[in-house]
Amino acid sequence: MKKIKTAIIGFGLSGSSFHAPFIENLEEFDLSAIVVRHVEAVREVRPNVPVYENLDILFANEPDIELIVISTPTPTHYEFAKQAILAGKHVIVEKPFVVSAEEGVELIELANEYNVVLSVYQNRRWDGDFLTVQDIVQSGKLGRVHTVEMNWDRYRKEVRNRWKEKQAPGSGNFYDMAPHMLDQANVLFGLPNTIYGNLQKQRDGAQSTDYFHVVLEYDNASVLIRGGTLVAAETPRFVLHGTEASYILFGLDPQEGQLVNGLSPTEEDYGKPDETRSSVLTKADGTTEVIKVKKGNYKAYFEQIAQAIRNDGQIPVTADDGLQVIRLIEAGTKSFTDKKIVSLLEA
Repeated sequence: MKKIKTAIIGFGLSGSSFHAPFIENLEEFDLSAIVVRHVEAVREVRPNVPVYENLDILFANEPDIELIVISTPTPTHYEFAKQAILAGKHVIVEKPFVVSAEEGVELIELANEYNVVLSVYQNRRWDGDFLTVQDIVQSGKLGRVHTVEMNWDRYRKEVRNRWKEKQAPGSGNFYDMAPHMLDQANVLFGLPNTIYGNLQKQRDGAQSTDYFHVVLEYDNASVLIRGGTLVAAETPRFVLHGTEASYILFGLDPQEGQLVNGLSPTEEDYGKPDETRSSVLTKADGTTEVIKVKKGNYKAYFEQIAQAIRNDGQIPVTADDGLQVIRLIEAGTKSFTDKKIVSLLEA
């Protein structure tokens, strides 16, 4: 396969840790450029990669770029993606896709018009714990799954001076962490019938949502997603209850920490689960079974993107998938604002 010449826009945590390690180490890609405002700082850490100040300069100097990875603050996703699509480039947008569903619809229509791949980086589909949850649900061991809880809790008492924690479009924990769980719920059950949202600012000085409690209702199942920043005790990552058994899993997937600490995704230990994680299935008769957590694999996302670009393969996370998450965020926000349950069937 001819390498896909790729440029990354934004080189903070997302660009440097969640995208660059794959673009640099997988044989399907070539990291051909980086676009940032502070050029010299990035040139120091990537001296062999051309660094540009904006997309116009990039396109003028690197016309052969095929794929643009957007890892900038959420409010900028729409404009950067639109500019890239209009230039005929394939696009990966870091989650969440955009700020509003209206923006997402326009980008999808443009991508179809220009016949380019447009994908949203919902990497947590390839967390080892979620891969394990999918296997358990599909195995039938739980019977019919009727209740799911997903928790993403932290203890970060101090409000930090960064855009995600300021009062701005697309900021706050509901836009930051909830998209992972909303996407996972969509993978498991599809679009819910209704949504109820409770969004709070719990920390002193909080400008944006730092706690969310959202319930998705289906015909025969309920999914609770919850995330807080003032939770000192460990809470289970997943809780599933079915007609025949329950499954509870504690701990987090290791891939983020491994990437931040410089482990290459091509190394054997990459994605290897922590053997001390509590992962237990409890049957109706009270007996238990330890479930081995699967190995995580963000690499699969990029391999599938390469196939979509080169061989017309299936896009691993479509822009429509990303749009569905934004619609749920908007509906959850409306539910909280209007203090009522919102129907998705009427949307």
